[in-house]
Amino acid sequence: GRRGGLAGEADDTWAEAAAAGGGRSAGGLHAGAPAEAAAGSAPWAGLLKASVNDGIAIKSVGSAAPVKIEVLGDSTLWTGPRDGAFAWMDESLEDRAADRDRRLAEAEAGLIEAVRARHPEIEDLVVGTVGVPSQAEVVLCGRILCEGLEGRLNERSMLLEGSKTAARGARVQLNVSGCPQVAAFPGQLVAVLGRSGTTGTTFHARDFIAGLDLPPASAPVAPSCTSLLHVLVVSGPFCTRDALDYSPLRQALAHAVQSRPQVVLIIGPFVDANNRMIVNGEAILPGMSEEDEPLGFEDVYTEHVLPMLRKGILELKRVSPNSEVLIVPSLDEALSFHPMPQPPLHVGLAGCLPADSLEPLRRLGVQFLPNPAHISVNGLKISITSADALSPVLRSGLVLRPEERKIEQALRLLLQQRSLF
Repeated sequence: GRRGGLAGEADDTWAEAAAAGGGRSAGGLHAGAPAEAAAGSAPWAGLLKASVNDGIAIKSVGSAAPVKIEVLGDSTLWTGPRDGAFAWMDESLEDRAADRDRRLAEAEAGLIEAVRARHPEIEDLVVGTVGVPSQAEVVLCGRILCEGLEGRLNERSMLLEGSKTAARGARVQLNVSGCPQVAAFPGQLVAVLGRSGTTGTTFHARDFIAGLDLPPASAPVAPSCTSLLHVLVVSGPFCTRDALDYSPLRQALAHAVQSRPQVVLIIGPFVDANNRMIVNGEAILPGMSEEDEPLGFEDVYTEHVLPMLRKGILELKRVSPNSEVLIVPSLDEALSFHPMPQPPLHVGLAGCLPADSLEPLRRLGVQFLPNPAHISVNGLKISITSADALSPVLRSGLVLRPEERKIEQALRLLLQQRSLF
């Protein structure tokens, strides 16, 4: 389909362009746009920044056809044992270590099969244990670590950590100089083929498996997704950094009413914790004078943002009853303090806003999703996050050999790791 950067209100690709997270745009006006771009009769009408495959003709779907949406994954990641948000501040180090070990144990079988598929000439592939010396060629599965706590990963500072179940968390120096290809970052689950050194403290690898490759699709499209699917994505923050004018959000909702998509995905933050007015505690909305008492963050939600959402979604439901609206929170939400995985917005804000604040949206059929979220829309699987999943991989020291485009390779590694954080 077509992907635009930031388009004006009259352009059909206005917010379909918004990617799930990472961008710091202000609705139709990019946060880095010059001030004169905001002057004029339509101050928030943005410009088309980029378009991919714009030569493809896109047919209008007319009235939105009903879709089936299913939330995938383990709901305990965001609900926890208390039927609410998980108690992240009460998590013990043992619980965190057990979860990391579980992920590694689940990936080991697939990683070993990937080694077998790449080396069919090895009839009896031996699976070794990290920390146990072996002069015979073996396969080790483990997690990539950096030797220095504060340093960036490179080929000389690479450690391999085994699982606590099989290897009791043993670590060895990983020598990958003999591998034709390497793509590694700290925390990555990998398999390596090679031999241990004489002391057993170093493992000399000759092949490096960077993760679990995605299986080939059984069909070009999902079996139940055989007709045109129209999804509108709107990504926050919805104000510039130094104001609380929510005109971009209002225009995005108006565009949804006009285009009548089957699915509207709204990604936070709705009250951006990095907004200068929020940082300074001076929440002054348009129409308020400097002499007025600044609003509390709760008031910005209950008196401004949530009513605007309700009004826009109510109008959308009036003209297109089958349109589904999904809301994903952000780590930059001013009153939501949960780290990843983040609970749905109605759970994250439960202790900060009146209990019935988001009930009007729920009555309109709005679905509140966690962050990250994995959903199925008519059989088409979509992963969503408002967090920047790439920067941590790139900042921690992405080791690539041969040199490739780092962003493309980082995206591929995220898919191979089956995780967005």
